[in-house]
Amino acid sequence: MALIAVECEIPGVLPRTTLERGTSGILADAVAHELAAQVAEMRVLDFVFVGALYDQAQLLRPGWPLHAALTDALDRLPRDPQASHVVALGSHEGRLPLSALEPERDLLGSPMLVMPWLLAGPAEVIGAVGQQLERELLDSGLIGAELALALGEAFGVKTAHARHMTTLDLCALACAQYEHAGLGAIWQVIETALLRPGQTQTVRLDDSCDLRYAEGVVRCEGGDRRRITQTRAILAAHGIDLLEADVPA
Repeated sequence: MALIAVECEIPGVLPRTTLERGTSGILADAVAHELAAQVAEMRVLDFVFVGALYDQAQLLRPGWPLHAALTDALDRLPRDPQASHVVALGSHEGRLPLSALEPERDLLGSPMLVMPWLLAGPAEVIGAVGQQLERELLDSGLIGAELALALGEAFGVKTAHARHMTTLDLCALACAQYEHAGLGAIWQVIETALLRPGQTQTVRLDDSCDLRYAEGVVRCEGGDRRRITQTRAILAAHGIDLLEADVPA
């Protein structure tokens, strides 16, 4: 599971959040070709791409629903299982083929947006390619200037730059962003829900508010109403429910 992180020069409302099928297909071919030039083994794998931009919170949700939807789309397509394919999902009459892939416009506004993609194929090849991408993408995943410009023009935005990241790379970046904003404790809970959903995690936001994650739900004890409201909104963006201690599940 990976993505393109697109940094816009001017954050705000996007002229377009999804691309028509034809445009998405052209970009998917270009992206797949650029990646295969770095990792030749990718040519034997399916590459699945959606022509849509999302806030990173919509991608960073338990169960990785955007990537799960890409897998679902691949499974639904008739194809030769012995051949690799570039699968590009785009909109038709303003709607993407799966409702789970629709961008949540209320979340948009950050200068950094994401476009998920994934690779599928034989487990042994996926394992080797995945390890190589984890080692290399963060340092060498910057997308070429011409392709980055094409991405920006397709969505009607000016891009500062665009780069490939694995989902683990994005988690590391989000961790730094949350810590910089003084919200590192909340990120610890989100990260547990993403990467270790079967575990529990307890953190203290301040002297009077504790969060405990278990079985997919976060419960809070103490804290003032403003802090609880802020925390609930952040967790909700990541698809995680927050319950106060005296509220039954």
